[in-house]
Amino acid sequence: MVQTIWLNKIIFYLAVIAGCIIAFAPAQAGLQPQLNDKLLHCTGFFIMGLLSHLAHPRANQYLLIFALTLLGSSIEVVQAYLPYRTFSFWDMLADVGGIIAYFLIFSHFVKGKFLPD
Repeated sequence: MVQTIWLNKIIFYLAVIAGCIIAFAPAQAGLQPQLNDKLLHCTGFFIMGLLSHLAHPRANQYLLIFALTLLGSSIEVVQAYLPYRTFSFWDMLADVGGIIAYFLIFSHFVKGKFLPD
């Protein structure tokens, strides 16, 4: 079980780094998919919620929600200072929507099936 948690931690933090690279890259770099932006934010942070839960199974879920919300907000603040990106309150709201959707709807299933008691 300990080996699985370490692997989950590695996957989660690599996903955070990859998400930041995509979020901070210029649009001309071609790293941003050409799909609905808010759907991507919601889906991305839903997955981040799952990965954070698997990486930190004993952490308080409110702490994970807070940390992921802080991550999403921080990304938007950094984007406000990049000349080729913009700040979006709606993107932050979509991030929080994905986080809340995971922890309200799916975390109970994951906790019962994949996490230690």
